Order: sequence, then C-alpha cells, then structure tokens
Amino acid sequence: MVIPAYNASGWISRSLGHLSVALHAAGIPEAEVLVVDDGSTDGTAEEARSVSGLNLSVLTTQNQGRFRARELGASTVSGTHILFLDSRVFIHEDSIKFVLPHLADPSSSLWTADVHAQTRGNPIARFWRCIETVFWRRYFRNRRTTSFGEDEFDYFPKGTTALIGPADLLRRAIAAFEPTVSDWRKVNDDTALLRYALQETRSHISPQYSCTYNARTTVSAFVKHANHRGAVLIDGFLRPGTRLNLPIRFVLALVPFAIVVAVLLWQLALAAIVLLPLIIATGCMMLGARLADAAILAVLFWPFAVYYLAGMYWGLWLRLRGRSVTSD
Repeated sequence: MVIPAYNASGWISRSLGHLSVALHAAGIPEAEVLVVDDGSTDGTAEEARSVSGLNLSVLTTQNQGRFRARELGASTVSGTHILFLDSRVFIHEDSIKFVLPHLADPSSSLWTADVHAQTRGNPIARFWRCIETVFWRRYFRNRRTTSFGEDEFDYFPKGTTALIGPADLLRRAIAAFEPTVSDWRKVNDDTALLRYALQETRSHISPQYSCTYNARTTVSAFVKHANHRGAVLIDGFLRPGTRLNLPIRFVLALVPFAIVVAVLLWQLALAAIVLLPLIIATGCMMLGARLADAAILAVLFWPFAVYYLAGMYWGLWLRLRGRSVTSD
C-alpha cells in the first residue's frame, strides 16, 4: 500500500483508518503500508506515524509531486501487488476483500476503483461529480463489474486514486513514463502511466471495489485545485491518440480570440456570462447528471473556467519550456 501525501493533515489518519478496516476485513492486516510524505509543511508525517494497528512506515522527501512520491514508494515496498491510495480517499470496507481473489489471475489483476464523491456537507463536490458523470457516462449509466482496454481508455473512470495491480507491471509503467512538461509536480501521474499498463493487460472496475473521495470544501481551495488540474491536463491528454488531444488544441487556440471578441462586443459577452453556464448545465442533465450537481456546476462554472484555463496555459508553457531544455 503506497500513499503519497502532501499537506494531508486531518485526512491521512482518517484514510489510514479506513484502510485498516478494509485490510482486516480482507484478512491481511499485516500488509505493508507506506506513506510517502511529499515535503508537507503541516505535520502530515507526524500524524501518519501516530496511527496504530497497521504495519506502517513513513518516508519523507522533498516536494516533487505525486508521481515522484509514488515512484519512490513503488521502489521501496516489497510484495507481488501494489495498491496506490490517495490521502483524501477512504477505501470501502469490503473492497480489498472483493478484489483479492482476482489478483492471482494475470488477466484480472489490474483494478481501478469505483469512486464516490462525498457530497454530504460539501456542495462543491457535486461540481466534479457532474463532470465525471458526463465524461464517463459509459460506465456511470450502468455501474457494473467490467473491464476496458487501451482502445476504450478515455471512456471509463480510471486513475491512481485507488489503483491496485501487479508490482512489476506498475514499476514498468512508471519506468516507461515520459512527461511532456518540465515540472514533475504538474505531470499527469495516472493517464500516461495507465495507458502503458493497458498495453499489457486490461483494467477492471466494479461497484464492489469502491472508495469515497473527499473533494476540497472551500472555493479558494477549489479554484487552486482547478488550476492544478488544468495544468496536468496538458501532460495527460495533449498527446496523439487521446480523446481530448484535438479539443485541447482547439480551446487553447480559441480563447485568445474569444477574449478579443468579448472586449469589442461587451454586451454579447455579458449575455454569454449568464447564458453559457446555464446551457452547459442543461446539456449535462441531458447526458445523465443530477439536477443538483448541474446547478452547482453552473454556479461555479466561471471561477472554474478562469483558473482551469490559466492552468492549461501554464501547463503549455511548462511543455514548451521542457522542449527547449531538451533541445539545449
């Protein structure tokens, strides 16, 4: 179990608590658990060390981003399989018990979790659930135990939020990963990595292998996270053959012209500010999103759009800078 953590005080002990329950339910309470503290400044490492009831160790390192933390963790732990788990993720009690028998079969040994957003008391989480419901509707319209290959990769939920798979396969995927940006803290730490893994096997998903994700709870934390997601989008999807490659190029090229038009035709721009979120929210509901989720998306659309787009351009800059450094 490898858990990268950065400024996760208040979350890491709760995540470890849920993991402990799941490991006991699966009959493997002695499983190796490693928290990699990625340069936290809020006492994350100390909080993790205070947790009892687990075969737990903590490594501290300089802040280099989640990918590097996972890389360090994967190179440190032993065992035949690795579970990557995020510090804001609470794995469900019977999830490891469900997936454990499948790990012995190489054809069914890679699993990504069915993630549930914690929306109780946190309306901001509905924003992300709305997007995920629409983007991955092939699965969310009919949650079931299934698998997907490289050709279906962009149409199913996936990530390293609670990813379990053969240790050797995950280490090979990490070794093969080539970022397109110059800052390791802005790499997309799951998309390209999992594409490599799917060249060797299929990834599986099931409602019975599930977890809860705790999103940011304040608008300031939300827009900061949106900016980060915009930046990592460039590394993850501005690549040939991905579902979003051409749409990203279109948006990056269109936005400067849209700003000029908005300045020249300010009355049209004001109308768009009001109508565009409503149009998009309506479209999301037509594609299966809940009314309450779509409403939150409409409310947060412009703060999200501004910070997300800024992150995309920052990611593009890091990509161009990375090419410059490589050519030099």
